[in-house]
Amino acid sequence: MWWKTPGVCWQNWLKRSGWKELTMGKEQLKSKIEEQRAVYQALKAGNDGTVRYKEFQNGEWGTDDENYTNRLRLAYYLLYCHIEDEEAVAFLFGEELKDREQNSFQGIGSTLEILTHLLRKYNVDGKYASLLERAKNANFDCACGYDPDGQMEDDFGENSLLDCIYLCWEMEYRDVMGSLVDEWKKTITEWSDSNRKVLIDFNTFLKRDAENEKLYQEQLEEILSAEKSSTRDIISGYKNLIRHYIYMCDYGKALCLCEKVIKTTDYGQIRTLRLFKDILEACFEVTANHTTAAASLWNWAKAELQKVPQSSWYGNLYTKGIAAAKAMDDPYGKQLEQEYESFLASFRK
Repeated sequence: MWWKTPGVCWQNWLKRSGWKELTMGKEQLKSKIEEQRAVYQALKAGNDGTVRYKEFQNGEWGTDDENYTNRLRLAYYLLYCHIEDEEAVAFLFGEELKDREQNSFQGIGSTLEILTHLLRKYNVDGKYASLLERAKNANFDCACGYDPDGQMEDDFGENSLLDCIYLCWEMEYRDVMGSLVDEWKKTITEWSDSNRKVLIDFNTFLKRDAENEKLYQEQLEEILSAEKSSTRDIISGYKNLIRHYIYMCDYGKALCLCEKVIKTTDYGQIRTLRLFKDILEACFEVTANHTTAAASLWNWAKAELQKVPQSSWYGNLYTKGIAAAKAMDDPYGKQLEQEYESFLASFRK
């Protein structure tokens, strides 16, 4: 087989195998997957350190596995390169179970689904029934959604361009993903709200955040020009662009948009919605980072916050309000700090 034959030309193998013609980006992804051959060979030689379960504490999510992505990449290699290796599959399955059972985020994950597909080939007379049952009971998500009889498509050529982009995202192949996203953009003949949102997500993952400004602006323009756009839709469009500017630390542009929302929209219609508090949060962040020009914005946001039932306040609303008050040297910040302490104390009880 090609993966066991040194020196075989990748392109020649594609032609001989009858695979569908691949784009440049898809060829790059297939080559990246084939590079996992070295990891597989190391595993067969007894060097399993890169794919064995390795617990660490993720500051954001809690208990996590440092080698999850490495194991996922190797699982895709075994799947798409049709490696028949019961021992390797069973070992990886066991390591993945440790992650599913310990991971604070829980979830099922593609790795478990791929390894399940591969393990079922060797489950003669229920040889691995106990492992599959353990997977079903690994966590709440597995209990609800894991399918021990699940199957995966093992022909890489069946993947669409979008499929390949999401594969790159999963395996954290940002370089190849960038090429695939550029190819995908050329296939879009008419940009809609849905495919703009998809591109925004891609750009965020690829750290191409600067490219999202135009997309958020186009979304907002489309909402404003539509006859049936609701106040909620309009303010949500503004909020998305404001949040982008805050993320990019362009507080001047964010300030202008916050002021425009206040002056041109009937924000009273959304006062009871979470969206209104999202706008207050944004105003607080802009105030805290642009104090020389945000005095009037702070006065508005402070007054509006006091009209919001305190029972619906939450952590970020408090902390961002406190930061804004301190930046403006407003004594109201002390009151907010005291109220925040009471808020936290209610949870400690």
